[in-house]
Amino acid sequence: MSSSKSELIESLAHTIEGEFCEAPPTVCVIGLSGVGKSSTINSMFGANRTVSATIRGTTRFDAETYDIESTRVSGMRIRCRLRIYDAVGLGEDIDLDSNYLRRYKNHLPKCDLALWIVAARNRALALDQQYLQQLARVMPNLVIGLNQVDLVEPLNWTASTNLPSKEQNEAIKEIVRDRKSKLARYARQGDVAVIPYSALRYYNLQTLYLACIRSAPPARRWMFDLIKSFSTADWLERATGLTQAQRQAFLAERAPSEESIDASSLTRLLRQS
Repeated sequence: MSSSKSELIESLAHTIEGEFCEAPPTVCVIGLSGVGKSSTINSMFGANRTVSATIRGTTRFDAETYDIESTRVSGMRIRCRLRIYDAVGLGEDIDLDSNYLRRYKNHLPKCDLALWIVAARNRALALDQQYLQQLARVMPNLVIGLNQVDLVEPLNWTASTNLPSKEQNEAIKEIVRDRKSKLARYARQGDVAVIPYSALRYYNLQTLYLACIRSAPPARRWMFDLIKSFSTADWLERATGLTQAQRQAFLAERAPSEESIDASSLTRLLRQS
């Protein structure tokens, strides 16, 4: 690599890191207790958070800042910063909910987007509807994630391919239609994306992440693209019955968004932002 090209890459990396330092992409993750908010953050951004099935995983309402080394730009390693608001799960204690909702109303306007997580098999949606309605006026662009689809009845997830069975897939489609009709309208944002996924199995996480990128402010979408910390390979690692050739075939067909970002394309985006 010539010295002039090396200097240009170093200058570009410095500029990008300055953007992340000055105004990190900011997400508010919302949902009732136990829906897998921390697991989702761990899977999407490579964060190392305590996850517990029996006790609350988060006990405060502060923004957490994560430093992420991105290799999304071809030939570059960029130090990025992400800010996440992830509060104690709503619905745990009626005496605390009013305080949590007040804090959400204070913090949501600071966020680029909100990710509202619901457990896919949970049919009781009244609390989610109530909270969505109360927060609608301050809600940034919203994506609704339906987590834990591997636990949808019938419990016959196909471990060999890490995919839902045919019966589960039909049930998941019906759940998406039902939750969209019962939840999205309370956000008052028009066509809200409702994405089924499994954070622990990395199933459909790519689709969820692309929905988040599309929902972010246009001038800041490139930042979310850079901090993506998973790939199709993470999903394939959890498929127990694929041959190496089948894995390679899946990887060859991976989404275009998983390709490395060209530095010149990123430079154009920076000029437009």
